Amino acid sequence: MQPTHTHNMAIEVWCEDTWGEPTVKISDWATHDDVVQVLIRLSASVLIADFRLGADGSLHIHQHLHIPLEKWNPGSIQGLRTSEGKTRFQHRRQSIYLSSELRVPEWGAALLEDWLMSMRGAINRPKDRIQRINEVKRLKLSVERNLENASMEKAVDELGSLSERLASIDQRLAT
Repeated sequence: MQPTHTHNMAIEVWCEDTWGEPTVKISDWATHDDVVQVLIRLSASVLIADFRLGADGSLHIHQHLHIPLEKWNPGSIQGLRTSEGKTRFQHRRQSIYLSSELRVPEWGAALLEDWLMSMRGAINRPKDRIQRINEVKRLKLSVERNLENASMEKAVDELGSLSERLASIDQRLAT
């Protein structure tokens, strides 16, 4: 059984008040200091919500992105890491920025896509061989991009370039 976090009850109340229905599942994205960021599954939609924790322990919605099942198409949720160190989730023309501390963007996008796909039911799940192969290829590309971003080669190359420039500047200053 998954541990219940102290903020889950407040999020459930917020969903009931705002969306008129109980949550099916809440998955934490990031919780630290005064920030609570979660992915929420409702009966026919998903939410990405960014809450702020008040001094009295109450939660206040900062921003959210609602993706209803009828407006979703497989693969339409994008999760990308920005140069500012944030994660941007985008669906159609709507975006939300979350912390990038604990999870990779592809994990969140895949979780939301999986929830929405399961809402559509087993009938619409990719069944033929080509669709499964394409899904595995997309996952492989995502992993390769994450590994490339985590690679130290770029940093080592940049350090070498900066060292050469410093040596050149030292040499010019010495003359």
